[in-house]
Parts: sequence; structure tokens; C-alpha cells
Amino acid sequence: MSMMKYRVIREHGAFAEGDIREAEESSVAHLVGKSLTLIGPADNASVKSEPAPKNKALSAAPANKSATGKKTRSKT
Repeated sequence: MSMMKYRVIREHGAFAEGDIREAEESSVAHLVGKSLTLIGPADNASVKSEPAPKNKALSAAPANKSATGKKTRSKT
């Protein structure tokens, strides 16, 4: 989804005439022409994505038992 900037040309909801608002194209499509005019794409710098989560399993367990140096019990 892309965020776009719109100028409010008619008051609606919490937005007064002349305000600039950012919204998803699909969520305000019904207002374009009636209450909003398209200005252009919103700045991508204001929308920050979350960093990728760290994989906790990689540091928690060794690849195999020989990597730990522990010996296994022998069945007798």
C-alpha cells in the first residue's frame, strides 16, 4: 500500500478545509474529488518499518553435541 498526501477541500470528520492529510489510497478513494484533492506521494521517511526480528533459536542451541564438548552417556 502506498501513502499519499491529500488537500482537504471540504470539511469532513476531524479534517478542516485546507488541511493536508496522509492516507492510504484505498481508504479515501470515495472522498477524492468530493472532499479531497491528490497532492502526491507521502514522504517514505515518515513511515518506518519494524526491524527484522532476531532468530533466538540460532544462539540458543549448538548445531550438534560435538560443538559443546559434552559427552553422551553410553548404554551398557
